[in-house]
Amino acid sequence: MPMGTFQNNNLLHLTMDIWQSEVFFNGAAYPAGYFAAQVLNMEMETMQVLIGKAGAISYLVEELDGADRERLRELLPQVQRTVSELLDELWHFPPYSSLDKGVESEVLETIFSEDALDELMDRASEVRRFLFRYLTACFSIPLGIYHFGWACDHFVSRYLSRLKKRRESSFAVAAHDCFNSEDFWEEMGELPLADIEPFTVSPRLFSTYVFARHPRQEKEMVFVSRSRFETAVEFYAFDLLNGLHHGHAPSQCLNCGRFFLTTDGHRPKYCGGNDPECPELTCREKGALLHLSEKNEDHPIYQLFRTRTNTIRKHEERGKISHETRQAAIERAARCRDRALLDKKYAREQYQKDMETECLYAAVQKK
Repeated sequence: MPMGTFQNNNLLHLTMDIWQSEVFFNGAAYPAGYFAAQVLNMEMETMQVLIGKAGAISYLVEELDGADRERLRELLPQVQRTVSELLDELWHFPPYSSLDKGVESEVLETIFSEDALDELMDRASEVRRFLFRYLTACFSIPLGIYHFGWACDHFVSRYLSRLKKRRESSFAVAAHDCFNSEDFWEEMGELPLADIEPFTVSPRLFSTYVFARHPRQEKEMVFVSRSRFETAVEFYAFDLLNGLHHGHAPSQCLNCGRFFLTTDGHRPKYCGGNDPECPELTCREKGALLHLSEKNEDHPIYQLFRTRTNTIRKHEERGKISHETRQAAIERAARCRDRALLDKKYAREQYQKDMETECLYAAVQKK
């Protein structure tokens, strides 16, 4: 079987197949440490929404536990709606974005249905026990993500960012110093609900071996370590440490600010994602252009760009064009400049024509 298949991943437990420096989740391959790095990119607004929904679910769980039949019937739709809203946010974030949303929706429909009411009233029933396990996972996952995200950000910003060498031994020393620091654990203890899904450097897991097809040589079979995690924080903590073991670690892009995973000893400044201001370029390409700009102030491409943008500004001052047209024309000129720096043929044959003020204004008006 291919790696990462038949894992039965859901909100109650997550499973990854580990082979060499890669991990496999629901059939897809990722470099070790990928999921840990992605946690750092969760926006605080999203995190606050998740924690808010988790808090609402925890209060509802307490009320469900002591509810009589009529009150239980009233509460179930409210609980189902709150869980669905939490999942809508969680589905955008790996690895939960790779789960089968249809299966989880079926679970919700089944355990919150009128047909399940009799079993939910029976404190000894499997259905009732499953409901409370499921709801416990729902309000625990956001806290686990939050606590891991804080710990990982602390580790990256205060320890990894100072390293001159990015390799396993350097990462091991940084991890030892960070996770044995009294300041680190004191600050961890001050986080909201610090005792629920706390960060750990000793994640618990159930591990076994499976036999899978070699990912690049289909006729060969290999042994693959399959590990299952009962909580989100343990899944992410293991992924972080496993990534560090293989020389992988999070870095922050100096252009877009997002975190990405480095998989060798280099210290890249920019990621391979699209530049937020100019999607035609990657952050690495934008970084190369910025570097070129700093060292080539007298480059003809830059000279023409400065000349045209000065003309555009004067046209606005004289009332020939609006402020909006000025901004759009300068943005258009910047895109032409960047393309010329990357494409020699365009720079030679088309750049000067596209940079004429009439062409710039025409392109803006057309858009």
